[in-house]
Amino acid sequence: MRVGIDVFTIRELNLDPYQTIDYTVEHGFEGVQFGGLRSLSKNLDYGELKNVRAYADEKNVYSHISVTAVNPVIFDGGIEPLKKQLETEIAAAAAGGWHELHSCINTAFERYEHPVPWPVHVRECVKLINLLRPTLEKYGSRINIETHGEATFDALRVIERTGDHLAGVCLDTANTLVNAEDPVLAAKRVAPYTHLTHTKDGIVTFCDEGIIRQGKPPGAGCVDFEAVLPILGQYNPGLPLSIEDHKWFFTAKIFDEEWISKNPELTPYELGQFVKLAWETQKKLTSGEMPSLEAYEATPYMDEMEERLSFGRDYLNKLLHKLQLYG
Repeated sequence: MRVGIDVFTIRELNLDPYQTIDYTVEHGFEGVQFGGLRSLSKNLDYGELKNVRAYADEKNVYSHISVTAVNPVIFDGGIEPLKKQLETEIAAAAAGGWHELHSCINTAFERYEHPVPWPVHVRECVKLINLLRPTLEKYGSRINIETHGEATFDALRVIERTGDHLAGVCLDTANTLVNAEDPVLAAKRVAPYTHLTHTKDGIVTFCDEGIIRQGKPPGAGCVDFEAVLPILGQYNPGLPLSIEDHKWFFTAKIFDEEWISKNPELTPYELGQFVKLAWETQKKLTSGEMPSLEAYEATPYMDEMEERLSFGRDYLNKLLHKLQLYG
């Protein structure tokens, strides 16, 4: 395993792809998860894409790329135009040497707020990936669905109905908390299918609606990476750990009956483990061991970005050496 950066973390620096790779190297990281292909080449020029990949390889930096969200429900025009767009993107990514592709179903809050029920979004994603089967198999590519608002249960449902050579998981280690999943139990569910990560941390504590999550750099929150990384490493020793760090609050409305009904696979035991994490954080907040949510959030992210990145990088590298997972 090697520690890199997801470009969302440093988006406000407005770096081009080559500057991004240079930044990665200069700050002691070993890889970069880029955004959409058009952030590398507006016209998806194969030559430009190959040049970016070659530059990353020259610097001994792993690189990965994203494709458009695999959700026909929210795509203008529906499934056929989205299928054609993704076919073009898959081919372009393959020309650049990228085959483990990042994507998602949930782009905002569709799981909870979209007028079309969430199971329909998942079903249409399954339909789309099955339609993409010839293209994915032709290029030896796979679409890895991020736990971006999706539960790990959603990603597993897609994999079961398409095939693990067509679909996999980009595990966002702290986004699991958004749907009241325990990060360790979530990792156990998807470890065999996890090929990319957004390595993120956060804390959870109580609020009027249920439990609120606040982002933290890896090692500063409640994600038990010492347990999670060996689980993932058992199946993918070379798994990239791409830090995606930011602030913002997200709420798991576990006091709300409708919210709970939209997470039918969540067991009482797992919900209990999730609440336990919140209780442990609450004690630290009350004792003053942790700064209040408001005080921590008050400092602009950019004022702390490099400090947060350095902390997460050093924490993960030290843990990888301890667990004999580095490399």
